[in-house]
Amino acid sequence: MTPDMIYQYPTWAIGLLVIGVAVVGSVLIELCARRLLPLELRRGHNDVAAAIFSIIGVTYAVLLAFVAMLAWEGFNRAKAASYAEASIVGDLYNLTAGLTDPEKMSVRKEVVAYARHVVAVEWPQQAEGRPPDLDSAHLDDLNRMALNPPLPNQADRDVRLLVLQALERLWNARHERLLAAQSTIPDIVWFVLIAGGTLTVSFGSFLGAPSVRMQIAMSAVLAASGALVLILIVALSNPFRGDFRVSTAPFEAALSRMETDAARQ
Repeated sequence: MTPDMIYQYPTWAIGLLVIGVAVVGSVLIELCARRLLPLELRRGHNDVAAAIFSIIGVTYAVLLAFVAMLAWEGFNRAKAASYAEASIVGDLYNLTAGLTDPEKMSVRKEVVAYARHVVAVEWPQQAEGRPPDLDSAHLDDLNRMALNPPLPNQADRDVRLLVLQALERLWNARHERLLAAQSTIPDIVWFVLIAGGTLTVSFGSFLGAPSVRMQIAMSAVLAASGALVLILIVALSNPFRGDFRVSTAPFEAALSRMETDAARQ
């Protein structure tokens, strides 16, 4: 469920494919069970099978809910990290108002260049599953500027200190975003989810309903409902990939504000 090719196609197309495979598989399992296990034999064990099926169903539902919750929390963390980083970029730009030229213009130029690099270079890399470099040339340049020889004026030194503190927060926010981009659901969890869903649907065929169509329909609905949750997990498990990835909106908004301010000057 996690090959890179999944994110090269629209989520709705992948969803239809997964649901179709799940429904067809459930129908085939039910037809095989009808051929191998006579209806009267299964109906004679309906009470025991239903009790066991309820336990298996609840267990698998709890597992699905747990993994979906983890995927949702990971997506929200990635989104929060991107907004925090963009907010700190804006704060750093505003702090430079207390610096004197030409240092102010040099720092602002690097801040804008960093935001543009994130939008134009790092975001597409994350969308393709390629992690950006942990280091940043623009932030390294900002560090060197902020660590220039001390200024004689106390007010300038205080502003320089605030810039250094904002840079430290920006580094931390950047690392948080990059970590969120690399965090995903392990392959073993995908195996358990798919195998558990297959076993749950298969066990449902041990129940014997008088109507073949009714039992096939119930099995198909059960398989489709589980597939829907799997699609949700796929969409959220990689926050910076796919149709529902975290957008560059906060960085674009920060860039717009900084460019508007630069145009006024």
